[in-house]
Amino acid sequence: MSFRDVLGHEKQIEIFRKTLSQRRIGHAYLFSGIPAVGKKTLAREFAKAFNCQGEDARQDSCGKCFSCRKIERGSHPDFFCIEAEGQFIRINAVRQIQEQMKFKPLEAKYRVFIIDNADKMNDQAANALLKTLEEPSPVNVLILITSRPYSLPATIISRCRHIRFNPLSNNIIVQFLIDRMGMEEQKALLLAGLSGGSIGRALELNNEDVIAYRMGTFELLAGTRNSEPFSLITFASFLAQDKKGIKMGLDILSSCFRDALVFKETRKAQILINQDKFSFIAVMAARLSGEQILQNIAQIEKAGQILEQNVNKSLTLETMAFKLNY
Repeated sequence: MSFRDVLGHEKQIEIFRKTLSQRRIGHAYLFSGIPAVGKKTLAREFAKAFNCQGEDARQDSCGKCFSCRKIERGSHPDFFCIEAEGQFIRINAVRQIQEQMKFKPLEAKYRVFIIDNADKMNDQAANALLKTLEEPSPVNVLILITSRPYSLPATIISRCRHIRFNPLSNNIIVQFLIDRMGMEEQKALLLAGLSGGSIGRALELNNEDVIAYRMGTFELLAGTRNSEPFSLITFASFLAQDKKGIKMGLDILSSCFRDALVFKETRKAQILINQDKFSFIAVMAARLSGEQILQNIAQIEKAGQILEQNVNKSLTLETMAFKLNY
């Protein structure tokens, strides 16, 4: 695999190519963006490219030399990926990085440390890493990956070259699912629409449990049209089954109202995310005003934000359900 095989992220890849052609490799990078959007994949490809032993390794990796193949397999002695142990990345992990940095790389031009979910560093680990960033080494490259850059100390962010990764377009995700996963177009369109711009999220959604969950969400949503208290509580309880299910349920719910608004304004069924639920979407679009639909979407987003603060799940979802317009 190389930059040529990556779908999307053209601007970021152009930055990497320019860096490679000028041979101005920075000592620290911060890759930020939504989960599973391709940050870690491109971090690995970047590391392959600036350590490639191929003759034409000026803007990409060859994918064939010993260095490229070892990094691809995760067996290169100068390529490390640091992840959280439990909830946190602890100071011992950073101390191991510092110990490795005392020596020259064994094989590579640059020793590479990828710190995945860098926002999980505890205070001691973050402070230790800051000292390393303040004393950069010319043969060591740190790549921090996070979906929550605002959780990192500003002093760390300021010492890294910040590369932001935007959500991928639906067209790119659909292309990936059809061409590389052999998926039928209708299913690819649905998963891309629900993915929020993340290929990893689209792949995660591609299983029977998720499909059944989506069907259950729509069935319960259809049963709450009269806004009867019991049906609303049942709907909220269904969404509150588990934390992962809540995020999924809110995404499905939001896509439903998004479709209703799109159809209300355009009358084009072919651009809906939930095309297989067109009849239900059309009825909702006819029954609700554009303002009511926008209020619903805002309520769903607000509930999602509140739930990230570890508050009472059931109460938050019940409050949201009672405020939705049906």
